[in-house]
Amino acid sequence: METPDLLALCLAILPPVTPQTFWHAWVLAPETLLPVLGLFLLPWLLPSLRRADRADRLLWQLGCLLLAVALVSPLCRLSATLAWAHMVQHLILIILAPLPMALGLRSLLRRWRHREGLASLATLLLAGAIWSSHAPVIYEAALTNEAVHLAVLGVLLASALLFWISAIKAPSLRAMSMVFVTILHSGLLGALLTFSTRLWYPVFGAGPLVWGVTPMEDQQLAGLIMWVPMGLILAIIGLWLWLGDLLLNDETASPRG
Repeated sequence: METPDLLALCLAILPPVTPQTFWHAWVLAPETLLPVLGLFLLPWLLPSLRRADRADRLLWQLGCLLLAVALVSPLCRLSATLAWAHMVQHLILIILAPLPMALGLRSLLRRWRHREGLASLATLLLAGAIWSSHAPVIYEAALTNEAVHLAVLGVLLASALLFWISAIKAPSLRAMSMVFVTILHSGLLGALLTFSTRLWYPVFGAGPLVWGVTPMEDQQLAGLIMWVPMGLILAIIGLWLWLGDLLLNDETASPRG
């Protein structure tokens, strides 16, 4: 029997992973492993990043490690079996990995002036990436075709990184509005998945049964993850961006000495 490509472990073209085999399903495919490793090593490869603050370099590398959790760890294999695991993977790609990566670039972006149009564009691009990647035809293609799979991952990460860089550089109210819009539209998508009476992604027809849940229950859980935990995380980040800007302004305005 011919050994499948390593990247195929992240696709639904293979039999569903089981609770017994899940922990061994590391995805060491060069197509994802090498880019993640390259991003992790970037602070040592680029002089401009070597000169960045140590805390910023550590934040960048934390984001890269979270990226590895999404793309290299057994989560990637599980995301080809269960819709809720796939949603967790997207949560990492949209928020948990790109946010610390964006924070890690602060030293390099001190001269970047906020532009209203770029913030709006970044918000629209992230919204388009989220909704298009969850459209059934693209979603299932990403789970059955290696090229589409890599393209969807790349678009999600790139649009999320641009979004968080723009939010960090934006004034507090603008940053909060960007996050609030994202909470609204992603929450709507999550609610649609949760309350839908039809199965959006038939590619997950067999996988959930191996884990003791029905495909509809799996889809509902995926929708809830996008709707509630993702919305809560975004709300906390929006509040943090607002308070951080207020504290910075207070420190700047306070007399010293």
